[in-house]
Amino acid sequence: MIIHLDSADSANVSINWTDLGNATVASVSYTPISGLTLTPQGVTGSVSTVRISGMTHGQIYALEATATLSTGETLNRNVSIRAFNG
Repeated sequence: MIIHLDSADSANVSINWTDLGNATVASVSYTPISGLTLTPQGVTGSVSTVRISGMTHGQIYALEATATLSTGETLNRNVSIRAFNG
């Protein structure tokens, strides 16, 4: 997934953890692969949200999210974020 955000934004990004069967999302941790400021906003149902800021125009950032499910399983999602001045 690639998301385009204005570099001046402080924006929420949501990840939908689908096809969980009977499991639920117990927690989600976020790892900025490069230079982002992240503020977790919580989990509602199967959707987790994190606020992203601190971007520089022209940069592409990588974000890794790891969800721990009620079954103890872990799932990973990677998101690329392209910053621009718009």
